[in-house]
Amino acid sequence: MSEHEHNPYYQVAEHFVHQYESLNPEKLHQQWLHLLPQKGGLLDVGAGSGRDAAFFAQRGLSVVAVEPAKPMRDLACELHKQHCIHWVDDSLPELKQVFALQIKFDLILLSAVWMHIAPGLRERAFRKLSQLLNPGGHLVITLRHGEFTDGRIGYAVSADEIRTLSMHTGLQLVLRTAPEESQADLLDRSHVKWETIVLARMMTHE
Repeated sequence: MSEHEHNPYYQVAEHFVHQYESLNPEKLHQQWLHLLPQKGGLLDVGAGSGRDAAFFAQRGLSVVAVEPAKPMRDLACELHKQHCIHWVDDSLPELKQVFALQIKFDLILLSAVWMHIAPGLRERAFRKLSQLLNPGGHLVITLRHGEFTDGRIGYAVSADEIRTLSMHTGLQLVLRTAPEESQADLLDRSHVKWETIVLARMMTHE
């Protein structure tokens, strides 16, 4: 039995691509877009349909997009082939192929990804992400609150967990949406809410 036989991201990739592409990235990420650098490198981990990667590439950023599900990645590459995006077959917690590029990034985005990372892998994943961040760079994580009903695997997430992990990696919290500001699900799933956490690797002064 293939390890991907029951993984919806492999089995119904076209469905998810259509769903993701229906969302406006500017509206989706409005709470933190003021922190987007005007130039530099951006890493999109779990890039899915390539919606966000294309949006950032259009803004002149050098984008590396990580997507482990080959059917999703193939569809995304074709859909956004006019944009300059470097696609990588990789995944958390290791990100071995990204590290092999030997570059660091000014912004790293995990949009609708963290809930898929098993709790036992999160400390290592967080450490790897922090190592890829340039001084002054930002790590943006969106947290999904609400269970899956379509066969996807998800785990509980919390801002407190992210804050604890950040204390061990030298990252500082610069933005957290308050509970009353939690974003409603743009796909109209009443049981799903979203929270945004942004952390920064502060500049060092000699």
